Amino acid sequence: HPCKIALSSRSTELLGAMAEFASTAGSAAFGATRQGVPALDPQAMRGAKTVSTNDEVAAILKGLKLDRKFFSEKLQGNILKGLAPQDPSTAPAGAVVARQRSAGGKRPSDFDVYLNEAMMPVLAQALDALCRQIVRMEKQGSALDKKVRDRFNPVTWLAQQLLRRHPRAATTPRRMHIYRNFRDWADYERGRREMLRCKGLVEEVFKGFMQRGKVGKNSLPFVVEAVDDIFYVRGALKDNAFIKQDLLPSLEEAPMTRMVSGGRTGARKRTSCIGGEGVSFDTFWYKFANTIMKNDVITFSAIQDGRKLKQMEEEEMAMREEAAKKEEERRQKEAEEHQRLLGLYEILYPKMQENEGLLEILGGKVLTGDFLKPTDPGFELEVIPHGPHVALLEELLNLLGFETTPERENLADAAPALAAGGPGPSKLFRPKLKHEVKPVEKPPEKEKEKEEPKAAPKPKSGRKSSKQVATKDEFPAKKEDAEVKKMEGPDRWYEPELKAAWVVLQELHKAEADGIVECKVLQEVMTPPENFITLKKKVEAEFETRAENAGEETDMLLDIVSKAGGRARLSMEELAKKCKMTRARLDFFHDLYESFLPLQEDGNPGVCLYPDCSASIDKKTMFALISELQPGLSEAEFEARFRRIDSDQSGLVEFDEFVQWIYDDEVQIIGASKRMTFEELAASLQISLELVKYIYACFSDEMPEDQVDEYPTKCERLPQSQAWSLAGILTPGVAKKQFDSDFALIDVEKQGGIFFDEFLELLDFAQLPAE
Repeated sequence: HPCKIALSSRSTELLGAMAEFASTAGSAAFGATRQGVPALDPQAMRGAKTVSTNDEVAAILKGLKLDRKFFSEKLQGNILKGLAPQDPSTAPAGAVVARQRSAGGKRPSDFDVYLNEAMMPVLAQALDALCRQIVRMEKQGSALDKKVRDRFNPVTWLAQQLLRRHPRAATTPRRMHIYRNFRDWADYERGRREMLRCKGLVEEVFKGFMQRGKVGKNSLPFVVEAVDDIFYVRGALKDNAFIKQDLLPSLEEAPMTRMVSGGRTGARKRTSCIGGEGVSFDTFWYKFANTIMKNDVITFSAIQDGRKLKQMEEEEMAMREEAAKKEEERRQKEAEEHQRLLGLYEILYPKMQENEGLLEILGGKVLTGDFLKPTDPGFELEVIPHGPHVALLEELLNLLGFETTPERENLADAAPALAAGGPGPSKLFRPKLKHEVKPVEKPPEKEKEKEEPKAAPKPKSGRKSSKQVATKDEFPAKKEDAEVKKMEGPDRWYEPELKAAWVVLQELHKAEADGIVECKVLQEVMTPPENFITLKKKVEAEFETRAENAGEETDMLLDIVSKAGGRARLSMEELAKKCKMTRARLDFFHDLYESFLPLQEDGNPGVCLYPDCSASIDKKTMFALISELQPGLSEAEFEARFRRIDSDQSGLVEFDEFVQWIYDDEVQIIGASKRMTFEELAASLQISLELVKYIYACFSDEMPEDQVDEYPTKCERLPQSQAWSLAGILTPGVAKKQFDSDFALIDVEKQGGIFFDEFLELLDFAQLPAE
């Protein structure tokens, strides 16, 4: 019967599979239906339950044998054969085991698995139903209406059966169970093939556990756990019973030799994942791949979920790195702002020391803000509440971060005027005075001489002459004139906003918070310029504490750590993410690090309880430990690397510093020549990213004209003479002898030049000029 069907690009394979099935399962079913009963397997019938004679559907499904064997027989066997590993023991001596070629980044479609999952169970039932329909029509013979026989179209009938038996239309438990089985088998088959295609990634992980060029047999549990972690399958591999049975050995109880502090060598017995008989990757892969091929170990859906989880973590890591970058930029801007404010304070400080009003406060008087008359009690104990001394106090409060005058101009605009000795711009302080003092107008000299013989008439009681007395609430002109001569500059008053700011400083210095400026707190606030930044940070911390108490989110952890003088340690999970390694590999390094610790006083092996109580090893032991991972490392190269990692010059290395060493210097399985990015260099050397880029710009300018450096992708060496010239410019205090000695330690290959990241190791950043 002719039929036009719109097929996909894989129509040839689809039609071939359908034709193959129709010629095998379909014909077998047709032959069975001719006898009136489905063809059943006698072996299967012996252990099967008795089927009801009227349950024709159950007999049909059992006769079709839609089981795991049926699924496996319909797969293309050449695919798994191409992925199967070669037994290293049977390979000829000196032969190299063939490596699987990459698929060019494109994952194979596994179309045969798709046909088995989506087509075969439905097609088998539809062909069986078609065969039975034909048998029924033949049995009816001439009794069947001729018009019905003529209308019968096998293709249309088959299409209807395919639609009725589609998994989405399945409602009976038996058919749903069949489709679920095929989905599960297809999932495991795809997972099996996907794992076998990831041989290169597994090999990369395997090399990460090498000690002196081999991986110990006792390290294999860590290897499997790392593979599980790298695929993010959450235990599907490391906890699988088949993997444990066929691949993982029991840990050997073997003596281990290790370097102890002071150069002595000792041996101890310890059940450990370090050491054991050496295992090559080909041997490991042969056992691992065969276990995957023979058993249902991992599903493709689990691998896909792991990739999604990995992508989410990478996105989260990128967000954290972006946040850290922004935080670093914020800190850099904060440091620049502090330096700017320090420059202004260095101008302001001598003026405050010379101001008479502030000197009177330091001498015992107080500034309350109250306006007292000379006849009022306590007048001699207070300074007047307005004048240059109040203006200087406000300027100091502004430098510390208090917003005392909403309309004030930028402090940077005041720097030139302050340096010149003036009061600053006219709009630096808002002209808002509570009281305006009007000095008495003095008569001309001639009129004064004429008026001298005449005595001024006494005013009546309760009245004063307008020429002798100022307005209401003002003191006599002579006293005012004396104070005005003392205080020159902007007439700023000690207003409530200044008093409120002073209350914060009093609480910060644990004084009575009444807003009165007195000697004790003023002495603390008028600190020398070298202590101004410390005072500024204390005020900022107080602002953050008040904001936190008000319900705003503020992270005070770094401030607490800096005040305590300690070093914040990352957790094991955070350290693994920072150094971009699996937790299993980090545990492996922790076990290796622990094996090099000196014995305790009671003779027991040393223990590292990182991060709560991290142990440390000395320089000589560190060299022995690094030699386990990179046997070819020379002492000169080690010296250069150790000087960078030992930033505090203590001569000791803790566990997280050891891991950072591995991450920075690529003492790891991959062993690639990839160099750190600018961001990674800044984090490793604990300097700003802007400084790294600035030094690189200087480094590029010093390159010979015929060379162009494109760090980190295409790197060129800077000759020793140019490197010395640049180092002398950046760090003028460096000695030529010291430079040559350090250069020889870094240029271990005697190339006569160094790359940019190696040049950074030459610099002592403590000697860089402040600018």
